[in-house]
Amino acid sequence: MRPLIFFLIACLAFTFCKNAEKPAYSSVPMEVETLIGEEGETVILGYMNRANLNTDEFMAWFQLEYDRLNLPAGWIEEHKPLAKDLQFKLFLGTWCGDTQRELGGMFKLLDALGVTEDQLEMYAISEAKDSPLGYEKEYEILNIPTLIFFENGKENNRIVEFPVESMLEDFSKILKKEPYKDAYADF
Repeated sequence: MRPLIFFLIACLAFTFCKNAEKPAYSSVPMEVETLIGEEGETVILGYMNRANLNTDEFMAWFQLEYDRLNLPAGWIEEHKPLAKDLQFKLFLGTWCGDTQRELGGMFKLLDALGVTEDQLEMYAISEAKDSPLGYEKEYEILNIPTLIFFENGKENNRIVEFPVESMLEDFSKILKKEPYKDAYADF
């Protein structure tokens, strides 16, 4: 009887673990280059992941803005299928007031859409708007944060520094492929 109970428990545990959803983001921060900014804040440079934001210093502004954005009923169901096959590149500055204001809302929407770490590449730049690898030059990053939406390796659109209408409306237009120009498109 004991071997049968053990077998059943093992089968249930295996089934549960196999069906458990993989977390969207790693809880382990990447090794990153940092420096101290002009106002004494920590500045991350280069590739990073969301776990790099899990410090008291960054969470103080990140979580506040994340919690502030409310999603209307039905928004997730309507938009989630539209983001399934997209890739994203996010350029930010941990020192930047615009990043601190917008990043929480961006991530609230990315989370709601089910975007995983495999779909999102994050890159932090300095106060001089440069970085060790110069990756920001390839994508003509002049203002941050910049979130670029890609489909099949081609850029669809981007949100630059701040939303034109609101983060929710701008995401919606881009995902639905409706006419949308970022705040600096005509400059």
